[in-house]
Amino acid sequence: MFYPLKFDHKYIEKIWGGNKLQNYRNDLPEVEGQIGESWDVSAQEAGMSIVQNGKLSGKSLKELTSMYPQQILGEEIEAEEFPLLLKILDAQAQLSIQVHPDDDYAAKYSGEAGKTEAWYVIDADEDSYLVIGTEDCTESEFKKAVQNDEINQYVKKIKVKKGDVFFIKAGLLHAIGAGIMLAEIQQSSDTTYRVYDYGRGRELHLSKAMDVIDFKLSSEKRKGLKVCGDDFDYSYFCLNDKFALDIINVKTVYQDQGDQERFYILTVVEGSGKLFYDDQELELAEIDSVLIPAYSEEFRVEGNLKLMKSYIPDLDKNRQQILSVVE
Repeated sequence: MFYPLKFDHKYIEKIWGGNKLQNYRNDLPEVEGQIGESWDVSAQEAGMSIVQNGKLSGKSLKELTSMYPQQILGEEIEAEEFPLLLKILDAQAQLSIQVHPDDDYAAKYSGEAGKTEAWYVIDADEDSYLVIGTEDCTESEFKKAVQNDEINQYVKKIKVKKGDVFFIKAGLLHAIGAGIMLAEIQQSSDTTYRVYDYGRGRELHLSKAMDVIDFKLSSEKRKGLKVCGDDFDYSYFCLNDKFALDIINVKTVYQDQGDQERFYILTVVEGSGKLFYDDQELELAEIDSVLIPAYSEEFRVEGNLKLMKSYIPDLDKNRQQILSVVE
């Protein structure tokens, strides 16, 4: 009964949204503003995923998780709701400089999970950059700079290109720059504290932001650990207690099945192909995502494409698996 699931796309207008998504999809709605986000695997009410294919078509991800928690989430995932959120972001303008809280702070003030996330850069204009972290400032110097419109001297800017991966831990100041489209995997949370918004008139949350910014945190482009194979290469990029992010570079074919302990999400970050299961097939266009339920049957992916694999790991098991590669 359980098989790879594709969902309808839930598009969100944003003041900073762009037009890169039009190069990949033909289902964008006509809106007055710009589309900034596509929520592609989500159990958030603001962008609930609805199954597009197969016998479960029309069911929401929230319904499925409630009806079949073990079969969808997995035997080792203890969560009442689907715990991850997969988005595609398209930024024509700079996002606000912002920060997300950890689980404890978010539970106290917003009643939901904290927000740790990771990014895979799908496309980036020349000289595009991310803001990641602060540099050479104290908490008081930083707060004064925000109030005096002088924040740029205290934020770290990193130029990016297609294929770069970054890990953004809760508490790390960050912003996506103009001209960047990326895939984002994150905890299922919509809590953001804006620190600085370039005078666009939206609400700021400086007090809460200052509570949660960790001025010791920083992040660089992830180097990854690649394991080369004949049919596909497998690279490990992020591993933490919230999620893992791996990249599978499919050269000809990649075969797998559901891991009964945990679900995972496959997102096409480059190229295209087809996914075959039972007597069915799914087209996999660039930036498509597929949820692999824990009890999913065997499947194979054919084509020349890169897949971002997102899941909640067993940290000890994953570390042993990685160590077995390098020993």
